[in-house]
Amino acid sequence: MLAIVLTTLMFTALFVLSRSMSRNLEEMAFRRTGYDSQVSFKSVTDKQMDLLKSHPNTKDAGESILLGIAENPALAGRQTEIRWADDSYAEHSFAKPSAGTMPKAADEIALDTFILDRLGIPHETGQTVTLEWRKDLTDDKVVSSSFKLCGYWEGNQSLYASMAWVSKAFADEMISGAEIPASGQLFGMHMAQLNLYRENNIEEDVKTILSDTGLQDLKYNVNLAYSPEMKATALQENVPMYFGMALIFLAGYLIIYNIFQISVASDIRFYGKLKTLGTDKKQLKALIYSQANRLCLIGIPIGLTLGYLLGMVLVPVLIGSENHPAAVSADPVIFIGSAVFAWITVFLSCLRPARLAGKISPMEALRYNDSGSAMRKKEKMRRKGASLYRMAWANLGRNKKRTVTVICSLTLGLVLLSCFYVKNTSFDMEKYLSELTISDFELSDASDEDYIRGYNPKGDTLSEDFVSKMESLEGIEKTGRLYTHQLTWKMDEGTAENLRRFTQSDVFQIVERYTPDVAQAMKEAVKSRKTDVVMYGISGIPLETIVQDRFIYAGTYHAEAFETGRYVLAVCPAAEREIFEDGTPFPTASVGDTITIEGKTYTVMAVVYPIEPIEEGALETGAGTGFELGFILPEDTFRELWPDNTLRKLFIDAADEQIASVQNVLDESAADPNRTLPFISRQTIAEQFEKETRSSAVMGNAVTAVTGLVGILNFINSMVTAIVSRKKEFAMMQSIGMTRRQLRMMLIFEGLNYVGLTLALSYIISAAALEAVVKPMIEGGYTTFRFTLTPLAACTPVLLVFAVLIPYVCFRNIERKSIVERLHEAEL
Repeated sequence: MLAIVLTTLMFTALFVLSRSMSRNLEEMAFRRTGYDSQVSFKSVTDKQMDLLKSHPNTKDAGESILLGIAENPALAGRQTEIRWADDSYAEHSFAKPSAGTMPKAADEIALDTFILDRLGIPHETGQTVTLEWRKDLTDDKVVSSSFKLCGYWEGNQSLYASMAWVSKAFADEMISGAEIPASGQLFGMHMAQLNLYRENNIEEDVKTILSDTGLQDLKYNVNLAYSPEMKATALQENVPMYFGMALIFLAGYLIIYNIFQISVASDIRFYGKLKTLGTDKKQLKALIYSQANRLCLIGIPIGLTLGYLLGMVLVPVLIGSENHPAAVSADPVIFIGSAVFAWITVFLSCLRPARLAGKISPMEALRYNDSGSAMRKKEKMRRKGASLYRMAWANLGRNKKRTVTVICSLTLGLVLLSCFYVKNTSFDMEKYLSELTISDFELSDASDEDYIRGYNPKGDTLSEDFVSKMESLEGIEKTGRLYTHQLTWKMDEGTAENLRRFTQSDVFQIVERYTPDVAQAMKEAVKSRKTDVVMYGISGIPLETIVQDRFIYAGTYHAEAFETGRYVLAVCPAAEREIFEDGTPFPTASVGDTITIEGKTYTVMAVVYPIEPIEEGALETGAGTGFELGFILPEDTFRELWPDNTLRKLFIDAADEQIASVQNVLDESAADPNRTLPFISRQTIAEQFEKETRSSAVMGNAVTAVTGLVGILNFINSMVTAIVSRKKEFAMMQSIGMTRRQLRMMLIFEGLNYVGLTLALSYIISAAALEAVVKPMIEGGYTTFRFTLTPLAACTPVLLVFAVLIPYVCFRNIERKSIVERLHEAEL
């Protein structure tokens, strides 16, 4: 029964993890997009909203009016949108008050706890809240509005923005009946969310709704969380779970099969006697199946309970995070699926033992021993005679099927352990971090990621005094600076032609499929020959990084020539180097081209890859069109051209022993309520990644451990059976002079032979599997293959100890009875 409980427990735990992971991945995707409705509309009128709500395909609809963005100094770096919304919109935006209510009176407001903490306001309704905001983003006039807090909810930093809900009365008063905001403005934007009855064929359903209501021209967006790519990601994340279930099925089969085989072998004389009394084959099989079903009735409920409890413990640890606590799924499929899989495993495990019990004759049952065949082969005479080791080796062949089963079970666990270990340790953190951050610390201007109002190139977050203070800290080894300036550029003939040819390539079709807005912006740039350009001024760490060979797509970097200010590095839109090897042109200026920007002429020295720490961030116009070109200048040249632009990013590398002290200085600066200092650290990113990926690593190791445990249990069962079923044989051997010590040593040799064969196979198969399977599977990306058999080396002494200990303990159990007692029991 223990084996059934264990198998059911593992099935249930994996089902819980699988279902919970799918649910939490979906939830995280929703939170990244900001809502969980299937469709959203950025601009609708009241009449259009009524038509959308009344359509039979619409399950539910929510609406909101955006008034502006809060600009309180304490909220810098956190987008806080001042809106009116109905209950549906608030609920599906993860922003419905858990305490208090949504605003009803004109002076009421509801906020999340994250914003309340920023403003220094207690989590209590009735508190006074003052927000500063602008009706017109092009005007410097700031409006100050005071409210009473009527509701609040738990803040979540994983959402792209916080919501400040105001009442419909306040919104109507502000917008004065206007339904469509002025061009380039947010004020008065009437937005909507649509929930449909089904999640499949969303595009088809939306088009039907719009066609039936005569709103075919109304622009909409399907929530990316419902995209096929997102579902594919969820499936990919669950692959280890499905693989684990397959292994548990195999492992459970091996152990339960072995146990029932042992049980039938132990009771074979009993079944022979039943046959003598007239029991037929079907009745014997039914007897064994009924025994299995009785065990299932007891073991499966226990396994389901323990497995779900284990899942409740594992899900928050493996999937949850501080910003998003994981929810444990209680889907009935978990319990039904686990119970069915466990019962099928038991049923299949019983087939062969039941067939053995059913076909054996009474005479064969009386003569049955542990050998796999009733017919004995004649032993060849050896000149050197018998030895304990030879006898132990010969005993492995008494039941070859059982021997093969045990060795295969043990080997499977060890090979999987080696493969999972190499896979888990192959991740190269340095490769991963180099894409996200190029220094130990990266400090940014407060408006660096302000995609609504845009980046402010004259911000004061990274003032010269503050930067000098940071650069003078003890342990600072290296620094780097990044400045940016945005402009509209009339493309030269060569760049325009490159872009035109790119829009006619096969690669562009992929761009159209996955990022239609970017594709459209590129087409418009080709037509007008105008595009947004971001000029970068860099020095130190970012410059040293981007001119590395792996980031240079074309051309050669010459430091001395670049520092003259007569050359630029052209930034290629993000794409793998391989796609340009077939002749596809870079959608930017070519190496050697001469370009003129704001009256100054430069030569393109090289085309480089847009590494995220340099290229990522908002444009001065906010989110932008989705397509812009970039050119890199030396810092000194940049500052001569645009002296009023302030520092956008500061990169810092510190000595290992000083990283903690630098982190403390930055934490203190960020905690200052009078300033906002966005920064990221390499160590924090690494820790976050380890938290996010620990589930797959733990699951891989857990599945391997379970498989290894099953192998060991099979080994124990087999050794116990081999010893218990040969009690008469051992008693007879002792009666003719074989000592206890000799018998014990023979059994220990048997155990060592099992382990020796297992280890030999494991080392050979593991080495082959690592080179032929694991290496091709993990090569590339952020991994570095490192061949090692360390797990096998660590397991070797453990298995050798088991090989000695198990036979020793089993034999001690048997020899508690005298030789005469054992001979007498065997005759019964």
